[in-house]
Amino acid sequence: MVDLPVRKTLPDGFLSCRADELQPLLGGPCLIHLRGRTQQAVVVSILLHGNEVSGLTVVQNLLQQSTTMPRDLLIFVGNTRAAAAGLRRLDGQPDYNRIWAGGELKEHLMAQQVLDYAASCNPVAAVDIHNNTGRNPLYACINHVDRRFLRLARSFSDTIVFFSEPHQIFANNMARYCPAVTLECGQPGDRLGIERAVDTLEYCLHSEISAVANDDIDKVKLFHTVARMIVPPDSRIAFDQIQNLDLANADFVFPEGFDAWNFQPLPVGTHFGVALSADKRLCVRNDAGRDITENYFSLENGVMKTRKTFSPTMLTLDERVMVQDCVGYIMERYPHDGAH
Repeated sequence: MVDLPVRKTLPDGFLSCRADELQPLLGGPCLIHLRGRTQQAVVVSILLHGNEVSGLTVVQNLLQQSTTMPRDLLIFVGNTRAAAAGLRRLDGQPDYNRIWAGGELKEHLMAQQVLDYAASCNPVAAVDIHNNTGRNPLYACINHVDRRFLRLARSFSDTIVFFSEPHQIFANNMARYCPAVTLECGQPGDRLGIERAVDTLEYCLHSEISAVANDDIDKVKLFHTVARMIVPPDSRIAFDQIQNLDLANADFVFPEGFDAWNFQPLPVGTHFGVALSADKRLCVRNDAGRDITENYFSLENGVMKTRKTFSPTMLTLDERVMVQDCVGYIMERYPHDGAH
């Protein structure tokens, strides 16, 4: 049994510490339950990925501004060990945003304790705060096309991404109890992303989570992720101009700065990268896990070109993230009339 600490007050130094100082301060993952005037809880998770530090700044800024809260605030502080090392996760650790749908590891048991505790606190909204390693606009993610979820997401950005996989994420599993959203706050330290996330928490603490109004729904730019682009787990990644293929010790070469393609439609024939190893290929898998690579990419003499127009998201220049998680996602526009 995992003994998850639940703190009823802020630890000394929490409001001014850096993410890499949380491990000695907290001793590991923990819940912080701060009482408000009414026993309805806003649930916030931060540092599920240890190098995505804006969530800590958001909570610190919120608590420095607000001395009395109308609702309870329940803060889950995630992978403090990875945060101490400045990494998404440590080798040998599971991804802390893939542990929320059951399993046998101690991290899975801890996640279930968090969900059970949050469910007992009459939650009205759940907010998971993340950063991107690549360049993206500020956007919010939902796992249910529901007008309350859309309203919550719009408190952060008009750009909203709906996805159903991976289903093991925090927000998807909190959505059983209340509207839930994942906030993608740009790269770590992005001031606008931090300010917008504080605004979202203020909205959750002070307002009823109503349905998005008919007059506002057409303002939403709603996308749907349909597939993930992945490489084998032992892949070696490099970035360069596509014309220069003389790169030793690389299995894949992607264009320099290709994270600028995020949320941009890529025309047919775009040079997406080069596969230099005969036994390693970029793979595109849909939500059912089926290999649909040939629908999106052609491969000729190792050069990968797009077969159809699509918009990528979460393209990153971080080789470790590419291998640990994915190269990025493929998106399509989603109709607003799917909201209910």
